[in-house]
Amino acid sequence: MVRSLLMKKPAASIDYSLYAGRWIAIVRDRVAGVGRTPDEARWAAKVSRPKDDPQVMFVPRNYRKGDKLV
Repeated sequence: MVRSLLMKKPAASIDYSLYAGRWIAIVRDRVAGVGRTPDEARWAAKVSRPKDDPQVMFVPRNYRKGDKLV
C-alpha cells in the first residue's frame, strides 16, 4: 500500500524531514527502508524485516520538522 504523508497522521517519534523527497517504508512505527521509488523502499524494508509488511509513504520535498500535516 502506497500513501502520502499528507493522507495519514505521522508517528510523532519519527523526524520525517530527514527523508524529504524520498519514499520510506514504515514497520512498527519505525523507518525500515528508504528509496527513490516505492519499490526501492519496500525492498529495503523487506531485507531488514522480511516477515513484516511495510507501509510505504512519500515524504514531500518541502516537508520540514515541525510542519503540520493534514
